[in-house]
Amino acid sequence: MRILLVEDHFDFAESIEKSIRSIAGCDVTWTQSRSSALTALEEEPFDVVLLDRNIPSDDGILDGDDSHGWDVFQQIRERFPGTSVWFLTATVDADFAIHLLNEYGRNGDIHACGGNDTVYRVFWKRQMTDCIAHVRAFREEVRRTEEVNLSQIGDPVNLRREEERLLRLFGRSHGGASVETRILSGGLSGARVLQVAVHNTGGKPLLTSIGKIGDFREIGKERERYRNEIARLVPGSTPQVTAELDLGASGYVGIFYGAVGTEVTDLFTKLTLDPAGAADIPGRLRTAQAPWHNASSVERMRVGAVRRRLIGDVTLASVQHELQDIDITTVEMKEIDVALCVQHGDLHCANVLFDDRGHPMLIDYPDTGQAFACLDPVALELSTIFHKNAPDRHGWPGQVEADNWKDITVFAAGAPFEAYLKACRDWSIAVAGSEQEVWAVGYAYALRQLKYDDTDKALARAIIIACIAALSDAPN
Repeated sequence: MRILLVEDHFDFAESIEKSIRSIAGCDVTWTQSRSSALTALEEEPFDVVLLDRNIPSDDGILDGDDSHGWDVFQQIRERFPGTSVWFLTATVDADFAIHLLNEYGRNGDIHACGGNDTVYRVFWKRQMTDCIAHVRAFREEVRRTEEVNLSQIGDPVNLRREEERLLRLFGRSHGGASVETRILSGGLSGARVLQVAVHNTGGKPLLTSIGKIGDFREIGKERERYRNEIARLVPGSTPQVTAELDLGASGYVGIFYGAVGTEVTDLFTKLTLDPAGAADIPGRLRTAQAPWHNASSVERMRVGAVRRRLIGDVTLASVQHELQDIDITTVEMKEIDVALCVQHGDLHCANVLFDDRGHPMLIDYPDTGQAFACLDPVALELSTIFHKNAPDRHGWPGQVEADNWKDITVFAAGAPFEAYLKACRDWSIAVAGSEQEVWAVGYAYALRQLKYDDTDKALARAIIIACIAALSDAPN
């Protein structure tokens, strides 16, 4: 358990640090000012911040003021909202405690054990035994959470401490003794999507869930998109939210979706194991998105404006050398009809999951919003050749197929999942404002692939050229 002690009086800091360190499993970081406290918070996550109200603005500066401690509190609320803050004050000021409770009071189940804990507290310095008792109780709950065993299947990844804490809290909330996870997508600076299975002490699975864990801002976007847009889809086409954990992990939050059974696979896996069986998936996803497509509207737009929705001018300039001798100037001035409606926005095959029911479900929604009506089916089609998890294509597509991307019969010939590709294209053409929208979105999507190191640049250029030819041949 990590505690940040923010206190500028050395003797008092030494006394409380000694008391806390006597509690097994507690680690204390001491800072003396607003500046050093904020620096420490940036460097590592803390479970509890013990915060003196009256501290200086910086180490060695004699400008102690209550406002400096309050600034630290507000920064924690804004940037690390899962962190508990316990104020320390030498003045028995009942008005301050009442103000904190009335204006900023927050309760929640910090330890996922069915409790209703107070997140922000006030302790008087002359009665620190009460504070130490709360530290000891908090540490005991953290210990119980840490007893939930965490393991990974599939390719192992380094989980952040906050991610591990949220997974253990989820397991504890369901009475589990262990949590088994498999990374489905994400990582690095973005949120992770995971399959999460909770097991009892005998190793029997209690439930399987799809979890998304990340910075509270990013998960906040997920919540907003889910409530405003995803909930409009045909029932059953997305997993239902079953839990949200926003305490106990500093600035990280977890949102968990229900899954049926013990296995979760994605569309890439299905294309590998059952390519023929995947042929109906685009049609089923189109049906699921009917509420979005039914509300579409058609506008006149330049191809360059379409492209900028997927790859902006600055990014395009950074990959200009990858275009080699391809001239995009003329085609970007061409005007076409496009249909606009809500789209998932990042619908590669790893974001289509199946549980034991076999129903396709859309996951991962931070990019959901107004877009071109054919964006999702184009992404589903082209992710089979550009995504890092794309299945083995057995040499497809070659140069001839890529050069003929406009003609789906020629392009899909020889693909192990030919019927699936044709179904994606049928969906694209059916919902677009014009066929030119499909070529413009394909052009922009292929251009965007040039910024990724693992992209087959030759294939991307071939599709870009094919789309430019299709757009150039079309009447204005």
